[in-house]
Amino acid sequence: MDINLEQTLFCGQTFAWTKTGSLYEAVLFGRVIRFEEKDFASVVAKDPELAAYFDLDWEYGNAQAYLSALDPHLASCIRSYAGLHLLNQDPWEVLISFLLSQNNNIKRIRTMYRTLSQRYGSEVEPGQFAFPTPRQLSEATEEDLRSLGMGFRAPYLLDAIRSHALLDEVPHHATQEAAKLLMTIRGVGPKVAACILVFAFHRMDAFPLDTWMLKVMRNRYPGKDATYFAPYAALAQQYLFHAERLGGSV
Repeated sequence: MDINLEQTLFCGQTFAWTKTGSLYEAVLFGRVIRFEEKDFASVVAKDPELAAYFDLDWEYGNAQAYLSALDPHLASCIRSYAGLHLLNQDPWEVLISFLLSQNNNIKRIRTMYRTLSQRYGSEVEPGQFAFPTPRQLSEATEEDLRSLGMGFRAPYLLDAIRSHALLDEVPHHATQEAAKLLMTIRGVGPKVAACILVFAFHRMDAFPLDTWMLKVMRNRYPGKDATYFAPYAALAQQYLFHAERLGGSV
């Protein structure tokens, strides 16, 4: 099966997963998901919900071949991290996760994600908590959230709770209009909006630009934008971002 679990789950698109030894684990769909890599194919074969989450039916082979032909650097990134998939995640979790991601690192985002789950989410197994729903998180005050280490992001989370119904409208809009809609939520700028569109709505024309990607585009693709990578811009971005974050050269 053409998926690299390590690259897919720990490249910065999700903060729900942990790995202990060879065991991957997360709480998704209101239940605990556990598997070892050797068992992955048999697990997803019996679990359509999980197969959809890992985006197993999409045209990754065609996309990787097309992008590899564009330029040598992107081809090198794809060779180094072949099998990276874009996950189909819950829009609410992605919204909150990427509000937390601002001025932050992956390890700390994962800790904050887990803190919110433990404090406000439902316990689905002893010591295992689902990410809180908007209703569950609405119990929190700004003071509560700040006391849990959310810092300046606390007001953003509160506005996201009030505005979460906007996520239901995204499928009815083209990508540019959907981004404008998402940016009416406090704390959601162009980069966070693009992350939501890629990781929750599989919009391949969305192209998150953070400091890593601005550097990549400036140094390796001067004068170009997301259209250079069309129709697979989002996947190209993830390969380029992952390679840059892990060292800048492959």
